[in-house]
Amino acid sequence: MSRRVAEVLLLSGFLVLAVLLFRSTASYPESVQGSTAMYVRFLGAALGILCALELIFTLKKRRDDDNPPEKMDIAINPVRFWGLFLLLVIYCTTLSTLGFYIASALFLPLSMVLLGARKPLTILLTSGGVLLFVYFVFARLLEVSLPMGTLF
Repeated sequence: MSRRVAEVLLLSGFLVLAVLLFRSTASYPESVQGSTAMYVRFLGAALGILCALELIFTLKKRRDDDNPPEKMDIAINPVRFWGLFLLLVIYCTTLSTLGFYIASALFLPLSMVLLGARKPLTILLTSGGVLLFVYFVFARLLEVSLPMGTLF
């Protein structure tokens, strides 16, 4: 698949997503039609407009006859790519049983090692710093309830 075809497919998908997001606000309760629904409509419209513009620019872009279509390389290092993909799938599946903090405490260092980090102190401090930041900003300041595990 060439890079241009991949861009067109991805932009078309995001355009469809924007339309669906915009249309989903019609089913919101009457009490949030003036606030939350307007915000979601704005996001859907902004996403749709930006995707449409980028799609137009991509389709208008001329291809040089001297250069063949650029092949898209999914990853420079396929082991890292697929390893990170597998880690993300495992992370998503363990969120409901282990909870956000334990699953993230396992995912962050493993993904850092997979992506090339080697210093244990850096990995530990970065993972701990991210989790503390998320705890203080989201759990304490914004009072967002993060997924709790069913195991504990």
